[in-house]
Amino acid sequence: MDQNYIDWLYGLSAPMVALNKECGASYTGPCIFPEDEFVDMSKDWGISSRENLFDRVFGMIDDGHATALSHYYFMYDRLPEYKWLAYCQSQNDYQNVLLTLVEQTFSECGVGGIRAWDYARMGYILRNGITNKYITEQEALWIFSRMALRSQYYYKTWKQYFAGWFVGYHYWKTLGDNQNLEILGYELSKSSRTHIMSILNTDEDSPCNRLPWFIDIEELEKPESLMEYDWS
Repeated sequence: MDQNYIDWLYGLSAPMVALNKECGASYTGPCIFPEDEFVDMSKDWGISSRENLFDRVFGMIDDGHATALSHYYFMYDRLPEYKWLAYCQSQNDYQNVLLTLVEQTFSECGVGGIRAWDYARMGYILRNGITNKYITEQEALWIFSRMALRSQYYYKTWKQYFAGWFVGYHYWKTLGDNQNLEILGYELSKSSRTHIMSILNTDEDSPCNRLPWFIDIEELEKPESLMEYDWS
């Protein structure tokens, strides 16, 4: 495979690289922390084996945090304004905080919403899985290629993909905080002002500054070692 193509696939984890830049994270290469021989994912991710890793990755790519908002993003994209307003008026206060979030962020992340939040995190897990020798690079690249097809379907640019991650990041930070809706709304609305976005947009190694968003995604053959998993 062409090196730029491989770099593009690993670039799907770029927001997690920016988040961990001070810890030595790299945009390129199979291992997100090239200097580390092992990354403990048991505490934060509940991953301590190959089986744990695949269960989490295959589950979260299509059924992660994005599912809580994806319906709203699709509705906002498709409904005429009067029907959207009528729908909002029929919802409770907490749901309206989320609907306001969709209104405020649709221009940044589009119909893909916060799917990039799930994709980038699973990319982070895959690259750490290579470091820990839970999985092979061939297995990781095949999964990355499937995430790539999804990402290009939902997003139009690297920056739109990054924005989806940032909105998802702040949404995740507020999960369970539905008591003070004013504070919740404020926390969600500041998602585009984080310094991490600046890192991604200005770092010369960031994929958005080196690689086009739309490339041909190669149809990689599914490794024999993954045939037991009914996912593609």
